[in-house]
Amino acid sequence: MDPIKKLTPYMDSYSREFADSGNINWLPYTMYFHPFNYRSDVVNTDGSGFRYSMQRGQQYSVTDWNGIDVCRVIAGSSTAFGIGASADLHTLASRLSEHDSSGVPWMNFGGRSLNSTQEMILFSLHRHQLPKVERVILLSGFNDLGLARLPKRLRMEHGAFFMCNEFFDAMRKKKQSRFSKWLNAGDARESEDELPSLGEQIDYAVTLTLRNLANWHAMCVQMGAKLTFVLQPLANWVRKTGSPEEEILFLAREKQGGFAEQYGDILAHGAYVSYRDRLYEGAKALDVPFIDLTSHIRAAIADDFWLFVDRIHFTDQGHDVVSRLLVNLVNETEGSP
Repeated sequence: MDPIKKLTPYMDSYSREFADSGNINWLPYTMYFHPFNYRSDVVNTDGSGFRYSMQRGQQYSVTDWNGIDVCRVIAGSSTAFGIGASADLHTLASRLSEHDSSGVPWMNFGGRSLNSTQEMILFSLHRHQLPKVERVILLSGFNDLGLARLPKRLRMEHGAFFMCNEFFDAMRKKKQSRFSKWLNAGDARESEDELPSLGEQIDYAVTLTLRNLANWHAMCVQMGAKLTFVLQPLANWVRKTGSPEEEILFLAREKQGGFAEQYGDILAHGAYVSYRDRLYEGAKALDVPFIDLTSHIRAAIADDFWLFVDRIHFTDQGHDVVSRLLVNLVNETEGSP
């Protein structure tokens, strides 16, 4: 039997409907988002595609939160969304809602396969639909670094995004317009298809992430919400060898897609340290508290603890451990309520 199906049978729900080839919605500004009003035993979304979080038997979402007048938000990409959770109850937003002594529910603002620009735009488009926001955790950082290795013609000024090849190719095939002429004008593929060096990738990802963090900071100041930036962890950054279950899953997924081959250089410890330190200094300059989740997870778990379902997404017990860490760390950096 396929080890992925055996160990994580619920992951089919994500790959069927929430993957690039699934039932995603094509939207202006953010490009794409989750299915609207989706229902299953694993994932449920509201009318705008945001995943529900659970707190003591009640469910809340960005656009469906009757009965409360204040909330907290966890935003980011697929890790914040909760890929890897076997049900809505086990996402970071839900576990934060359960473990946060304030009793204030956490809203899930995660969007699968978003870069930092898309994360920021998504929040700017929908923050008016929330009740008063007390705190925001921005769990981000990997996608900008992973996408920074794409050619310059795809990265442009605001960062490459997942499925950007399909987008640009489709636009070039259409009848020439001012927009498509602009796209083709920058198509000097010989020089722009070169793979950037690791240093160039880190430089680009740091610049883009911090530029968007400044926008987050401005929005949160205007809203009166406390913002914390959390650098999301990768399995290779946390430890060299995973739990027995992780190693089985990593091997099976390498045969399917070659994550390590595609992102090999940025999985190295030196790349992590350089990226982390640069982001820390940038966040400090913006007066935004910074949490390196990797080091705290490393200190909190045993060698055989099953944390990841793949190299970036958590198991149910992984979500629970990480949420407990985040509650304590956010209170330490921002002051308890």
